[in-house]
This record gives sequence, structure tokens and C-alpha cells, in this order.
Amino acid sequence: MTTPATQNAPSKSTRTSSHRVLVVADEACTSSDLCAGIRAHTGGGPIEALVIAPAHGSVATRWYVDEDAARADATRRLRASVACLARGDIRVEGRLADPDPVQAIADALRDFPADEILIISAPQRPSTWLRPNAIDRVRRSFRQPIEHLVIPATPVTRSP
Repeated sequence: MTTPATQNAPSKSTRTSSHRVLVVADEACTSSDLCAGIRAHTGGGPIEALVIAPAHGSVATRWYVDEDAARADATRRLRASVACLARGDIRVEGRLADPDPVQAIADALRDFPADEILIISAPQRPSTWLRPNAIDRVRRSFRQPIEHLVIPATPVTRSP
């Protein structure tokens, strides 16, 4: 049986001159600073990115899954992240993904042999799939370097 770590290693024959980044959006990547940071982190050269947004339920719905709400939330995260990265001159595509991050990444790597994996989450929103040691499971399952980026909480401004 082929494991995700062996089947998803980037192949020299499929690699391009661009740095290929798989972005797992548990939270929307909307900060231009974060997008610029991704560019700087990868050396400033051309970047191709695939953003996947796992369609998972919220903490409030952990006892049942409202699939329509999960897809709507994932679609919002996906659109915002793709738009942000595109504004940063990153060639980007996006797709909805399996609720399990390990399965979502394995599925994405079949079509998009990434050089590295970035997982984006936020501290202000408890994640339903980060809690069960998902980052550790991802690190054990794939050979690519894995970076977990936590988006800082955005201060709420009130109008007078």
C-alpha cells in the first residue's frame, strides 16, 4: 500500500521553475502582509499555489454536521485566500477539500506536487480539526516541509 509520504513527494519530471506551495486554509488568508510573507519565505521567485479549504463543521456544530454551512464557510475561506494571494502576484487556484486535513492534503498532492505545505489557522477561532493533533499527523504523513501559520487576531474597531 502506498502511503501519503511516498506517493506525494514532488517528482523532478513534474516540477516547474516555480516554487509550488499547497495552502491549507482553516482560516482565510486576507492579510497582504501574510501574502508578502509567503513570497519572502519562498525566496521571492515565482510561486504557484493551490489553496484547499476543508469543509468542516464549527465547534458549535460538533455534534452534527450542517453540510451547507460547512461548504459555505469553506467557500468563503477559499475565495478570500485565493483573492489575497492573487493580489500578491502569486499564480493561484483553489478547491474545496475533505474535512480531514491529512486526507485533504493527500488528495491535493495527487494533482499538485507541492514543494511545501502551509497550514493557515487563527487563534481566535477554535478549529475542529486542529485539536486532534492534525498538525502532527500532517507532519508524520508527508515529506514536504510543513509550516503552520497562525493569523493574528484582528482588532475590532468600533465607530463612534
